[in-house]
Amino acid sequence: MQRVLLSALAGVPGLAVAGAASGEGEAVALILRENPDLVLLDMFLSPGHGFKVLKEVRGAGLACKVLVLTNELIHEEYRRRGAELGVLAFHDKGAGLGPLLDDIERLVGAA
Repeated sequence: MQRVLLSALAGVPGLAVAGAASGEGEAVALILRENPDLVLLDMFLSPGHGFKVLKEVRGAGLACKVLVLTNELIHEEYRRRGAELGVLAFHDKGAGLGPLLDDIERLVGAA
């Protein structure tokens, strides 16, 4: 999924990918080091969880925009926690990349 997503992101005008991470610690370190405008965050990392990453990033004072990817049902608890942590939208991996790329293009165009 990561390779497919990185390939798709390469075609988004005005977007520069700062990096990709697999696990929670690697993601936190990358985000803190790069301080990106936008983060695409998977809910389930190997190892770790996207909300733990976001909690650390927010605790460090970063206000980056965040879109979350997941292949699980996005239930009310996720939406509540996501709202508390500043998640702009959740995207179901099974729905394809179209809606995610539309959100990214909108956010990059608004920057």
